[in-house]
Amino acid sequence: MSSSQPPSGERNPLGLDELIAILVAFGTMGAILFWVTGKNPDRLNARNWQFPAVFSQPAVTPATPGILTPESPSSDLRSPATTPVPSKPDVAPVAPLGPILPATPPVGVIVVPPKPIARSTPDPAITKPKADKPKADKPKADKPKVGPVILSDVPDKYWARPFIVALVDRKIFTDFTDSKFRPDEPMTRAELARLIQRMSDDKKPIRKPIDFKDVKDKSPVAPAIDHTVTTGYLKGYPNNEFRPDKNIPRVEVIAALASGLSLKPSTKTTKTLQVYTDRKKVPKWAVNKVASATEAGIVVNHPKRALLQPNRTATRAEVAAMIYQAMAKKGQVPAKASEYVVRL
Repeated sequence: MSSSQPPSGERNPLGLDELIAILVAFGTMGAILFWVTGKNPDRLNARNWQFPAVFSQPAVTPATPGILTPESPSSDLRSPATTPVPSKPDVAPVAPLGPILPATPPVGVIVVPPKPIARSTPDPAITKPKADKPKADKPKADKPKVGPVILSDVPDKYWARPFIVALVDRKIFTDFTDSKFRPDEPMTRAELARLIQRMSDDKKPIRKPIDFKDVKDKSPVAPAIDHTVTTGYLKGYPNNEFRPDKNIPRVEVIAALASGLSLKPSTKTTKTLQVYTDRKKVPKWAVNKVASATEAGIVVNHPKRALLQPNRTATRAEVAAMIYQAMAKKGQVPAKASEYVVRL
């Protein structure tokens, strides 16, 4: 018969064979671990170790990397202390860029992320746009277009020199040679037409041209005469005559400029003409024109400002002075101070 007694609860001590088997097993595991760590030294980091769940006690992190042998949980015998064996890798390990955080941090522990690595490349420099250089101012109206004018027959103290030089600079007067202006020579109607065309070439026609029988189509002065007629400056004589070679009187120069600028008297003409001592010599057809030109500051009288001399032939110097004043009235040139300009 078999024994009916239950097995005893006492634990039999391990035999020598069993103890040798355990040591051989742990030695084999240590050799494998040593071989593995020799290939990859980073695996010795204690933070990356993961022990089997069968161990009831946590592993102790060694001060230096090495091979640790945990004690057996099911045996009263403890294995002798194992001295950590440092590894000698064939390749130098690369230091980590920052602290290695555990894959699963403990509960209740605040994990501070590593600070970002500062960039070594400097930020691009901010270049301010260069301010544009200021544009050069346009030349003023009184700035000469050519070099200094040398006129041998117009001395520095000549009464009309400021007007003459200004018009020669602007190429209003071009019909002179040998540096002579001929200021005291008479002015013809054709010559006045050329001057008016140059001073008012931008004015649009307001009248129809007239076919003058004494102006040929191929004449050099024909375009200037057509311009002065269509823009309202000059008119012809009866029988479709322009009389281009006729010396023009002062009153016709004044009337032509007043007509071309469309000037009108603002007060009674008799009151305005009181400034002239010879006002009774003004033709009736030109009274309003002379009065409006006087108010506009176009009339220039030499040698006496109160002496109009309307029917005397106009000289080149007198025409230059009055044409300049007409251009100043239009804003083409700055006004010039002169004791011979009639002011009310």
